[in-house]
Amino acid sequence: MTFRHRIKSCFLALSLIGLAACGSEPVDPAVFEAEVQQLAESGDMYGQMFVVLKERRPELYNNFSRHAFREYGRGRTVREAGYLAGRHMRKQLNNELLQLSRAASDEDVKEMISITIASFQHLGDKGPKDCERLVKGEELEQVKDFPGELRKRETQLVVDLLGAPQTVANRRAASRNEVTNWMMNLATLEPSVDLMVSHMANDGKRSKTAAKEICDGMVTMYKRLSYKNAEDRGTLFRGMALMALQEQQIRRNQAGEESA
Repeated sequence: MTFRHRIKSCFLALSLIGLAACGSEPVDPAVFEAEVQQLAESGDMYGQMFVVLKERRPELYNNFSRHAFREYGRGRTVREAGYLAGRHMRKQLNNELLQLSRAASDEDVKEMISITIASFQHLGDKGPKDCERLVKGEELEQVKDFPGELRKRETQLVVDLLGAPQTVANRRAASRNEVTNWMMNLATLEPSVDLMVSHMANDGKRSKTAAKEICDGMVTMYKRLSYKNAEDRGTLFRGMALMALQEQQIRRNQAGEESA
């Protein structure tokens, strides 16, 4: 197995995980829409989430609004409903973030890396097995909440990325070879990264210790990436996002072939 095939990139993971709610009461959709508009005009990021999804991703907005309206009918405020809608749609929003990462600005990349480091550190402390699940792109099972400030930063980043200009001028993404070479060099310099890659090369069940070592390696990798200058950092991160999307497509194709 080549080093390239051993690398599994992991990107920003929203700490938005679904909650159960109690019974529902009929509500007027017009009242709900009016409160959403009022929240958005106040500058609240959850209100802005409604607006930017409706303008930029109407297919996502339909699901987001439906979940939020249901929670509103259960007695939540519009702000709480928007928050819970995001938790219900964690997977879809993660996929959208990965798509947007291919052309994110250098400044947004800086924030994405910072949030990613904080997320892995939190999971490493609270639930290493969930940290491993995050690396593999799976749902979290043990850690049900993240620090409030981190959730706010994540939500604001979603709003910023979706609302950013659609131009990608001068936003180069590193090639697959560039990303692979950087990872290979980093693994020779950082034992924790080398250990992480070795664990990830084996698809069997891992111990809690191995999961923690994977998490520590991811933190080290993103910290080293954060130390680079803005242009190099952005180029590499965008290349990692593109590489992850390509790997996703390969897995989908393989799954399709197996089902056929």
